[in-house]
Amino acid sequence: MTRLDTQRVHDYFARPGTVSHWWDPENGPLRFHYDAELQVIRDCVAVDPRWRVVDVGTGRGRFGGYFAQAGCRVVGIDLNAEMLAAARETAARLGIADRFELRLGSAEDLSTVPAGSVDMALCMELFDHLPDLSRALAEIRRTLAPDGRLLFTYVPSESLYGSVGNLYRWLRQRSGGAGGLISRTYSFAEITAALDRQGLTLERYWGVGLLCVSAQTRLFQRNPVVRALTALARAEAQRRPYYEGGALARRGAHVVGLARVTGVP
Repeated sequence: MTRLDTQRVHDYFARPGTVSHWWDPENGPLRFHYDAELQVIRDCVAVDPRWRVVDVGTGRGRFGGYFAQAGCRVVGIDLNAEMLAAARETAARLGIADRFELRLGSAEDLSTVPAGSVDMALCMELFDHLPDLSRALAEIRRTLAPDGRLLFTYVPSESLYGSVGNLYRWLRQRSGGAGGLISRTYSFAEITAALDRQGLTLERYWGVGLLCVSAQTRLFQRNPVVRALTALARAEAQRRPYYEGGALARRGAHVVGLARVTGVP
């Protein structure tokens, strides 16, 4: 199991000129993969415009912006000031700045969000970068209303993408370079157990990119083998953008999960 250094990960994602330079899922060769995550929400998640939403790790505001466009009031939180600036541009472009508030902060400290005030929490593309998933989930759970929901993604250890990534991490560890790692994977059992400990129950899940061997927006995209494999994954996405439930869904490059508050931590 890869363990992430809390301070190193925090410093990396907060620092200018890092994530903002490579995290741009709306452009580039992997747009089809990340668009499929939005398609899951459009197809399968009924949005109530009265919802109060917190988007943890909002990035460029893709998912928070979607919910704000649907009429929700959204608070987007991110460690990186450059990403918040990009999210503000997204809000302005979509005409939702009055419903999409943006704040500097981290998943492990949501103290600016009152307890029990959130109907839907979003944690998209973030689980795999969290050094302490349990702490982040505890904070998210604190903000949720008694019937609140959590929409999230994670990279499964069981997927092709996760397996290749774990091999890469193992090689980094063997060579003494593990200190610079900023991501990890989870098994389906680890995710459901982590949710259960916080009084959250996984209700539905969808797998995106069963054949996607690399969902990295910053690494290996010039490699001809990776480019050929990406073309195969693109063809899959055109025919089957996502898989709902079951073994195939658990082996997507990313799993989109929807959990609901059902108990107390």
